[in-house]
Amino acid sequence: MREVTASGRTVEEAIEAALAELNIEREDADITIVELPSKGLLGILPGKDAVVHVKEHFDPVLFASEWLETLLAKMRINGRVETKFEDGRIELSITGSNMGVLIGRRGQTLDALQYITTLAVNKKTSDFMPVHVDAGGYREKRRRTIEKNALAAKQKAIATGRHVVLPPMTPAERRLVHMVLSDDQAVSTHSIGEEPDRRVVIDLKRD
Repeated sequence: MREVTASGRTVEEAIEAALAELNIEREDADITIVELPSKGLLGILPGKDAVVHVKEHFDPVLFASEWLETLLAKMRINGRVETKFEDGRIELSITGSNMGVLIGRRGQTLDALQYITTLAVNKKTSDFMPVHVDAGGYREKRRRTIEKNALAAKQKAIATGRHVVLPPMTPAERRLVHMVLSDDQAVSTHSIGEEPDRRVVIDLKRD
């Protein structure tokens, strides 16, 4: 939450200075008057400026939802954004038609949407706020597919006695494969190649 203390000859001047520094509108601010201005005494004691403390009133979940809906409208995508806050993370789920356009090849468009939405939210927060964006339930379906393929590749490696190389995946998908097989006593995993064609190799553990 961004906040600032500012001063001015009048309370209004101090408030305007604080709003300008935070670059927000008055309706988005919580304002506390710390000190009223004084005129001084007979020209002997100096007067005092007004002092205010202004805190940005910011709901990151609401902002993320509205920001993403605006972006979808600009993309001419007819989608609805459902939101929730869970485990310290903003969850945004898009439903509607033509979700394939939002998902893109191997989820790359969806990852880009998640990245820029995360940037937009955290530009207005002092503490990092993770954001997760999904469309049409793609990420959960993809997670189940990756886990299934990882376990199938493990069985193939055991049956053939040879390593198995999985198709190219995103960093998040590769981490999931490593995690699924991390405690396995029969196989080990490592990654090879360069992005965007980096792959996971599943190999037998050698005695």
